[in-house]
Amino acid sequence: MKEQDAKALNAHQLVLYVERDDASYGPVQTGSYLAQEFIDDFFEKRERYRRDCLRRLEAGEISAVAYYFQILGLAEADLAVRVGVSRRAVRRHLTPAGFGEVDLRLACRYAEVFGVPLANLFQVIAAQDERVEVRQERTANVLLTKTRVGARVQAAPSPSPLPSRAGNDSENPSSSRGEGRVGVV
Repeated sequence: MKEQDAKALNAHQLVLYVERDDASYGPVQTGSYLAQEFIDDFFEKRERYRRDCLRRLEAGEISAVAYYFQILGLAEADLAVRVGVSRRAVRRHLTPAGFGEVDLRLACRYAEVFGVPLANLFQVIAAQDERVEVRQERTANVLLTKTRVGARVQAAPSPSPLPSRAGNDSENPSSSRGEGRVGVV
């Protein structure tokens, strides 16, 4: 990649090593309009959708199967094949009444497909404070999950950005302020 192809545009940046005009190699910051305009919006919308699904789960409108089904964006037929049941059974399990008919073996298969501990199909673990981190870890026993609660580690301040190729940040005023954030869900 040539240096002129990697231009610093926004706060969501990567550091690339490029070939300069003098045939040397060096780092240059980059970014994209798409990242600047849509990444934060995407994570915010996804989090709102997750919270709405959680609210519906807590209100008894949907089952835990429906919650993970919607959050993961799976197709009904795909979920049926992965779990090993009919599409009709999946539709029935999307309702709280239908989920009440699920046996332990089938619940384990759903949990495995969703990539969550079995207990998460029957409980919600939530921290009321953003500084608290709740983490679940698998154990050798497939029916047992270890839940760790602790203080959330604050991200270390990022190093100052590298100067642009001209040494002038007037093209990208936000790069020197370190603005921007990465959404973590």
